[in-house]
Amino acid sequence: MSFKLEKASKIIKPSEYSAVFKNGKITRGKYWQVVARNTNSSSRLGLAIAKKAHRLAVDRNKFKRIARETFRHNKDKLSHWEFVVMARGGDASNNDLFQDLEKTLDKATKV
Repeated sequence: MSFKLEKASKIIKPSEYSAVFKNGKITRGKYWQVVARNTNSSSRLGLAIAKKAHRLAVDRNKFKRIARETFRHNKDKLSHWEFVVMARGGDASNNDLFQDLEKTLDKATKV
């Protein structure tokens, strides 16, 4: 059994990112910023973790890993949405990051 995020669940192309940024709504949490767009297809995730927010690659990879895992765990609740997740400045425990992203994704889908 693979816990890997499937390719169909990822936003990969620049045109897909720009469509979400152009037509999406921004929601902010304490550690995350999410741009969400409602679609007719299955839910998908794109990551944009800036070097400006987190200088070390270790920190950026931590945020990416937590974002993927949170999305994978909540994929059923997030159907028909496309998300681009960005990290904001600050550092916290993995559990705090996970909970904050979960709240931010829920807030993004309610609007």
